Amino acid sequence: MDINQSRIDAWNSADYKLPIYEPGLEGVVRQARGRNLFFSTDVDKGIQEADLIFVSVNTPTKKSGVGAGFAADLKFVFFFFHLTLHLTLFVHYSYVELATRRIAAVANSSKIVVEKSTVPCRTAESMRTILEANSLPNCRFDILSNPEFLAEGTAINDLFAPDRVLIGSLETPEGKAACNALAEVYDNWVPSITFLLPL
Repeated sequence: MDINQSRIDAWNSADYKLPIYEPGLEGVVRQARGRNLFFSTDVDKGIQEADLIFVSVNTPTKKSGVGAGFAADLKFVFFFFHLTLHLTLFVHYSYVELATRRIAAVANSSKIVVEKSTVPCRTAESMRTILEANSLPNCRFDILSNPEFLAEGTAINDLFAPDRVLIGSLETPEGKAACNALAEVYDNWVPSITFLLPL
């Protein structure tokens, strides 16, 4: 998902003129688009329909303010995974807190929210606090930490053959069930021997 209609149009273009270049990406999009990969600007619908919501943080260098030129500029990308393996990609730039607040405001059922990518320690705890304080009644959120394992230029190869996939959660029955749900998504293409889960 993306609030930028022209970017979504590029992702959905008949000639596959994608808005970014990554070796091998076009082939993945050609194979999966319309089957279990969808691009849309309807963010709220994506949140409501998803079972798992990935919040990934883009960490480019800040261009202004304190830390300009060397500090991480924390912004986010959402990936919505339905447990039926339908994937929707949302790219919208704002702070992780705003993404988390949006999930809390819009979600009308329980969700697994996956903190993905390079973020400060305890980000998952902060997300949990925001979600619990701002969610609708009867909405439960399980927060997972799933550090990024893709590198620019090798992302598609890394996706299909990662060295390992780390998944962290609370060590509760619900947290472990959420870990297993995310592992089931990865199990479609990643050998389970590469998973590092809580015991």
